Amino acid sequence: MRKKVEEILQIYKKIPIPAKASMWFVLCSVIQKGIAFITTPIFTRMMPAEEYGLISVYSSWVNILTVVLTLQLATGVYNKAMIRYEKQRDEYTSSMLFLTTLLISGGLGIFLLFSKQLSNALGMSTSLTIAMFVDLTFSQAMTFWTVRNRFEYEYKNIVGYTLASAFFSTFGSVAAIYLFPEHKAYARIYAMVLVHVAIYSVVYYKILCAGRRIVWKEAWGYALHYNIPLIPHYLSQQVLNQADRLMINNMCGSAQTAMYTVAYQIAMVLNIVTTAIEGSFTPWAYQKISEGKEKDIGKLAQGILIIVGITCLFFTLFAPEFIYLLGGNAYQSAVWVVPPVCMSVYFTMMYSLISTVTFYYEKTKSIMLASCAIAVLNIMLNQYFITIYGMVAAGYTTLVCYICYALIHYLLMCHVLKEEKKQNPFNVGVVWIPAVFFALSAVASSLLYTHLKLRILLMALLGGLL
Repeated sequence: MRKKVEEILQIYKKIPIPAKASMWFVLCSVIQKGIAFITTPIFTRMMPAEEYGLISVYSSWVNILTVVLTLQLATGVYNKAMIRYEKQRDEYTSSMLFLTTLLISGGLGIFLLFSKQLSNALGMSTSLTIAMFVDLTFSQAMTFWTVRNRFEYEYKNIVGYTLASAFFSTFGSVAAIYLFPEHKAYARIYAMVLVHVAIYSVVYYKILCAGRRIVWKEAWGYALHYNIPLIPHYLSQQVLNQADRLMINNMCGSAQTAMYTVAYQIAMVLNIVTTAIEGSFTPWAYQKISEGKEKDIGKLAQGILIIVGITCLFFTLFAPEFIYLLGGNAYQSAVWVVPPVCMSVYFTMMYSLISTVTFYYEKTKSIMLASCAIAVLNIMLNQYFITIYGMVAAGYTTLVCYICYALIHYLLMCHVLKEEKKQNPFNVGVVWIPAVFFALSAVASSLLYTHLKLRILLMALLGGLL
């Protein structure tokens, strides 16, 4: 046994640093999201649906306002800057963190001037919104630090801080709910914010001490010039991801938002798989395009889409059991949201694979326009159908929008390849025939929710296909 362990350790030591880092990053993401998934049944049983829905609203606004208030300076432009300012990475990072802090502080100032009106618009109290601004400030330090360490393959620090944050946030929230049972939603959010401030403030301090430069006009100008044109794209993606929950909360109440959020937790699990695949596929596809081997991309993409499609069907077929596990009988109405939500993940994967070609040829303006158009379509469909059919409609409007998103990017990719006089690796048979099959199968599976044995038989057949 000891000899085998030593052999495994020797093999592990021989793994190249980039590969080893990628492995740990994926594992860290799986554990982090796994903790959130596993503890969902705990929180849904400890909290009324209305309060659980408020937490979902808070999370949605955090994701949207991160784009608005930080201009995504820690993501889009940062990797490019790590090359541009290779010998001044510490100085660049500290100046960007200070600029981000100024932007968030300016946003907080505007909020305090119009706190009553903006609190009503956000659907949260003034104290909760101020806590969100504090959370954003220190979380951005962690984002900068994480991206920097990923770029340099320093995985040990990321794993330690990320898992500590996930662990203490989760179990601190449980303790807070027990201590303040009359304000469970507030207790959970405040506990999470306190943990973030405690852990991320150390990172914040490290960045400023390492860089010792907070005002750098040249770097600020470069970052803003690069990132501001991409803000509509980033914001549109967040609107597409978050608008359904916010609109359900405003139109149907926080209880329905909680139901929808529980169904969405299943998509979070699927996203672990698709994100890991995308992270490996993109650089490989870029290399194949540069070598003129576009045909290889289509073959692999078809296999990926079939695997993702079968995985999505698995979660769709057993939606009643998963919903019961996550929320219990009180959340059973969320089962009807699972089929469209799972298939939205499938079409997101399709878009990600197709868009590698468009990103390779740097057609970012077209990507931004497509994202904005789909975000507007999503809001319009939600406004009309949620009023009539409730939260289930939001699942299907989201699915329709992701189908349109994938279709627009497919047509855009075809146009780009025609301009470049390159072969199209994603022909109709590669992407759209499997897509139609999986979409129809997912929707039809909801008719079998009262027939467990038949669903098990179908899953066995799909397992054989896989």
